[in-house]
Amino acid sequence: MLNKRKTILIIDDSSTIRTFVSDVLLKNGFQTLESETMEAVFSDMARMHFDLAVIDIFMPGIGGIAEIAQVKKCWPTIKIIAISAGVEAMDKNKALKAATLQGADLTLAKPFTDDDMMATVDGLLDCQEAVAV
Repeated sequence: MLNKRKTILIIDDSSTIRTFVSDVLLKNGFQTLESETMEAVFSDMARMHFDLAVIDIFMPGIGGIAEIAQVKKCWPTIKIIAISAGVEAMDKNKALKAATLQGADLTLAKPFTDDDMMATVDGLLDCQEAVAV
């Protein structure tokens, strides 16, 4: 990757997942912003700058599928990675497919490793920088 000083927004209601993803990204030279809800992101929208978003699909409030559509509406050039472990009513593969239909650029099924996360992030950001060059 050409520039790892990118900022990545992590939206997940699980503090464990947010901390894991943030730690992986920080170790690899990224800056991170964390939120447990999309509502909190929208309340601070004027100050929010990020290059990529990692969004959990099943969360309280707006919820991840709707969040992806909202992020794409407010920040159309932002790349999105949707993550999910599924819920009783919907398995993770169906949920991740729905996220893609709403605008997620890539998906990751939980559980995932730090290598899985970095390969996905690097792939999206390298692709974005190649287009910008």
